Amino acid sequence: MNQQHTAENITLNLRWFSVLAEKRGCRHEFLTANPNISGKDLIDLLAVQTPEIDQYRNYIRLAVNQDYADLSTVLRDGDEVALITPVSGG
Repeated sequence: MNQQHTAENITLNLRWFSVLAEKRGCRHEFLTANPNISGKDLIDLLAVQTPEIDQYRNYIRLAVNQDYADLSTVLRDGDEVALITPVSGG
């Protein structure tokens, strides 16, 4: 049996917060991605698209469908993914 990749791309509903929203230039967008993309893969992709994001890589937390998720989480079509950095204040 031929094992070529035939799965359709997925659409992710991205929500940007704090400094990441400023760097990306928006607070909400839809992104088309390959199926079986992990949270880490997503951050890698976004850092290529918007290099300023790379400096925050170690601080980014993901929430998938409003629950915090590990970077190893595999994202599914239609998932809402929030990209959050810690907020500090005085």
